[in-house]
Amino acid sequence: MDDAKRPEDLIYRTCYVPEELGEMLASADTRSRIRKLPAPQLYFGLQHLSDEEVKALLPHITEEQWTTVLDLDLWSRDRVRVDAFAGWHRHLLDAADPVARKLLRGTDPELWQLLIRRRLKVHRAVEEEFEGEPGEDEEWFLTPDRHYLIVLPSRPELARLLRPLILRLYQLDPEGMPLQLESALGRTSIELEEVAYQQRRRRVEDLGFQDYFDALSIYAYLDADEELPEKEQAPLREVGRLPVPAVSAEGGGWLLLEALARLEDPRDSERLLEEIAFASNKVLSADRVTPSSPERIRRGVRKTLATINLGLDCWSEGNLERAVEGVRRHYLQSFFQYGYSRLMDLQQGARQAEADAGSFAEAVLDGIRRRFPLRTVRTPRGPRRRFFRTREQLEKTRSKLDRMAGRD
Repeated sequence: MDDAKRPEDLIYRTCYVPEELGEMLASADTRSRIRKLPAPQLYFGLQHLSDEEVKALLPHITEEQWTTVLDLDLWSRDRVRVDAFAGWHRHLLDAADPVARKLLRGTDPELWQLLIRRRLKVHRAVEEEFEGEPGEDEEWFLTPDRHYLIVLPSRPELARLLRPLILRLYQLDPEGMPLQLESALGRTSIELEEVAYQQRRRRVEDLGFQDYFDALSIYAYLDADEELPEKEQAPLREVGRLPVPAVSAEGGGWLLLEALARLEDPRDSERLLEEIAFASNKVLSADRVTPSSPERIRRGVRKTLATINLGLDCWSEGNLERAVEGVRRHYLQSFFQYGYSRLMDLQQGARQAEADAGSFAEAVLDGIRRRFPLRTVRTPRGPRRRFFRTREQLEKTRSKLDRMAGRD
């Protein structure tokens, strides 16, 4: 299949890749459109901009877009990367005051307090003295109001950023900054991170992204004879198990795409594209793929599509007509779970198989025994891993395992 026509790249471009932000910045006619970009697309575009281009972009984005940039970049599961948070806010140092204040409004105060709590030591002034003193080798400074002594971290590059950043915050919000410092002193890191996480979780779910702990359900095991959940819609006609062939593995093996192409109602196609995006986001979240890794996102989308296709092929037994009714009747997430479960069955069979060290058969076993089972193919450069996507590929591999285990 032509690389430009791979379905995972189509989904990636449709759901994740924006127009070229650098080109939009170059024209007054297109700069006004930046504020209208979906916030996730803006974030993906930011990954390719230089610091100077980001600086030029900031006056044209909204508070909500900035909030989403932080939501998508800073978190791994329920843990925030405070150094990355500080890194994003280095742009406050050069931004004009109105732009900097806009970015502040788009940032959860708990994140500032968490940064202060984890990276700085703050001593209050009490009757012209401070509650604590810095060590001999520690770098420190007084806040502009002289009410706090702040000890900087030992890492020079972080200290060089945080000192001007705290002073800039005082300049932008001289009344609010002491409240931030007091709140950071009075709350625990665990509390601050939990509050920030719950706020972030609600926002990203509204955008269609999945919370990590909820997303893990995508890997739920389904028995081969288990009934799949049905969508709420009008009853569909029953379809027999006629031997209608799917596309062969050599021709692409995309039974899912064949089924989508047979849908007559455009609304069905739109809903299923939304389901693909939903399932992809769930897999990406469960696999802890950060939005800042475009190649890993593409691989995650490819994994999602291949496993949905595998599940649909196994469930329908290659019957295209039944597959069409299946994607109308059942959720694509269920077909991902069905396909993943058949891979788990295959992995169970690999535990009894043995192969000579260094052989292709050993490479086959190693691929299947991975956390997410992969098939192994021969190439001129040696064995390579691929995602399973057809029932035929699954059955061929199962036959190999049976021979290795002496079951044939």
